[in-house]
Amino acid sequence: MRFVKTAGLVLLICLVTVGLVFAGGKQEETVAPAAAAVAVESSDLGLGIWASPAEFQAATGRTVTQFNEAPMLAQQVAEGNLPQVSERLPAEPMVVSPTDQIGPYGGTLNFAVTTAPEVIFWTHEGFTAFNPDGSGETVPSVVRSFDWSNDNRTVTFRLREGLRWSDGEPFTTEDVQFWWEDVVLNSDLTPTPHSLLSVGGELGTLAVVDRYTFTMTFVEPYPIFTMYLGSWGFPRNSVLRPKHYLKQFHVDYADSAELDRIMRAEGHSVWTDLFDNKSERHNPELPSMSPWIPTAWDTEPVQRWVRNPYHFRVDVNGNQLPYVDEILSHRLSDSEAVALKLMSGELDFARLGFAGGMANMPLLRENMQRGGFNLDHTGQWMPNSFANIMFNFTHVDEPAVSELYRDVRFRRALSTAIDREEINDIIYNGQMVPSQVAPFQGPPFYGESDKFLVYTQHDPDLANRLLDEIGLTARDREGYRLGLDGQPLRPIIYATLAWPVETVEVMELVREHWDRVGIRVAVRGEAGPLWAARHNNNEHDMSARGAHLGGGPVHPTLNQNAFALGGWQWAPEWARWLDSNGQQGFEPPDDVKRLRELHAMILREPDLDRQNELINEAYQIHMDNLWSIGIVRDNPLVGQQRIVNNRVKNVAPEQAGEPDSGYFAQVTVQQ
Repeated sequence: MRFVKTAGLVLLICLVTVGLVFAGGKQEETVAPAAAAVAVESSDLGLGIWASPAEFQAATGRTVTQFNEAPMLAQQVAEGNLPQVSERLPAEPMVVSPTDQIGPYGGTLNFAVTTAPEVIFWTHEGFTAFNPDGSGETVPSVVRSFDWSNDNRTVTFRLREGLRWSDGEPFTTEDVQFWWEDVVLNSDLTPTPHSLLSVGGELGTLAVVDRYTFTMTFVEPYPIFTMYLGSWGFPRNSVLRPKHYLKQFHVDYADSAELDRIMRAEGHSVWTDLFDNKSERHNPELPSMSPWIPTAWDTEPVQRWVRNPYHFRVDVNGNQLPYVDEILSHRLSDSEAVALKLMSGELDFARLGFAGGMANMPLLRENMQRGGFNLDHTGQWMPNSFANIMFNFTHVDEPAVSELYRDVRFRRALSTAIDREEINDIIYNGQMVPSQVAPFQGPPFYGESDKFLVYTQHDPDLANRLLDEIGLTARDREGYRLGLDGQPLRPIIYATLAWPVETVEVMELVREHWDRVGIRVAVRGEAGPLWAARHNNNEHDMSARGAHLGGGPVHPTLNQNAFALGGWQWAPEWARWLDSNGQQGFEPPDDVKRLRELHAMILREPDLDRQNELINEAYQIHMDNLWSIGIVRDNPLVGQQRIVNNRVKNVAPEQAGEPDSGYFAQVTVQQ
């Protein structure tokens, strides 16, 4: 099947190449504004950020003496349609040192959309962010500063004075108060506030001090909260609520007759649906803090994002960011369409996983020169363990099978029956590394260490001994083992079709490997939404998709797998029991309860080294229990390739916290 897909792609490439020859090498010419008169120079400091020009000067001895802007904005200023750049920036803008070079302004970036739009990573904003030095340090972003009290219960935030939304309206604590009092505390909009806003079982409290200062107070120490505000896993954009725009859709502010009229016109029967829709980041009318803002909804074949004239970041020479004028997000049908666009030079940025994964790597390498791109940019974003296998430990319709799944010897037997080297060679061209599900590589958790290699050896003899030891000695006429109840074992592995795209093919090889030790399974591919619904309804036997244990772009305490948090796909009913204090779901084993205990301890622990000790204890519990079976992880030498057009510069490595828009704002395009 894989050969047929690749062969078809090769044929399409040939047809596209012929078309490009007759089209002069491009299907459509994009006219961009002229480049700025900003001198392009190397960035001798490398990628770095400072909360303000004063902090930049204190750290480097350099000063930001004036502010500059993109030509397209300068033209609007000259026409009287936009204030001067000094009036659009806050009093203390964030200073960014670009990765490689200063400028130039101008140009268009082309992205693709299949299952997840790349542009969402480029337009995230939050109160905080992660230091690009890879340390994992939390630093200010939209806020100018934050400071914790000595007991780590109260954090004081100070906004940037003069900060403005993309429509020019001021961003003040009035907007923060609106987010808290009218969204978080409104039971219609938020029946259950996000769990990360609580600690010790109680929701935090917000108090406004003045126009630019507010505090958050918790009943217990919660120093990790400021990290959460900048991390993937916390709904960061949800804290940025422009009151002046959204209040017209809120029942406590809007005229009831006008609100009813808008609801009818937009096809909503309740005001909360209208409010949520208008709060969506793809809404072109929604004021934003992001470097780029959309001009159309993401339902369009091509969604255009244009620069935010009030963005709060500048480079070390005072040039307002972003450098790039616009982003075009092209909606494509599948990963093969993404690969074709890349190889014809029509896309500037894509992740390998959305371009066919490792199966397409040889083809992409062959066409790098034609497409004008390279595969040398590693990333940390996607799951580091591909096609991990999960079990339904609480299948109400198959209690005997669930009892078998809960025996760790059964899981260890199935793990050692898998020939991971064969899977690596056939599916991943030998580029991956056998592993259980692990955290990301490198400090502080070292997902590449031997700790995460337990039971990954191919040892059918051990697998057979373990299965016999459990009592699965009786077999049917075809040689397949019968269950403990004497009935045939015929579980189905439900494999996602969403991510990773090769999951079904991997599971077919696993099926063959398990056949050899007498375990019969079937493999069924399912689209992402159906796959997720089956999990949520506890209707699966086994299932497979990508996974990891945190680190990289997701702090471990935000990772459902690492700490059995709500929505834990490895054992959703155990997580429900923990979430409901035993009122729902099924009671989990003591080791699962210990994961939750460790999670609570980490949230209260201010010392980073001690936090990491507790996280590593959780990882050891996972390896002892093997609740999910990993197949292979990404090779740190290969990484999660980000495919980047050669004309794109200042592409920063993805950070220990998450790909932050502030680091994308400094990307530039050669004209």
